[in-house]
Amino acid sequence: MDYQREFKNALLSQPHCILGKNGISNGFIEHVLKLLKRDKIIKIKALKSIATRSNINELANKISNLTNSNLLDVRGKIIILTNYDIKNFN
Repeated sequence: MDYQREFKNALLSQPHCILGKNGISNGFIEHVLKLLKRDKIIKIKALKSIATRSNINELANKISNLTNSNLLDVRGKIIILTNYDIKNFN
């Protein structure tokens, strides 16, 4: 598989899910796990009400740890996660 092409497609596509004012709840984590199982690379958009420039990296790392996934990229309020082994991505 061409992982870079999949990453680019995820980056250019619409967000798979949105992190809203309820924050990182159990339901949100379950939804992210289902999406990761189905799509392997997902895009999460964080709304202004939950994410600021200072805490977006903390939120991304927390989601990554809770879902046992790899954090690929954080751009603004967009988080890209994957189930792929990050070593295979280069």
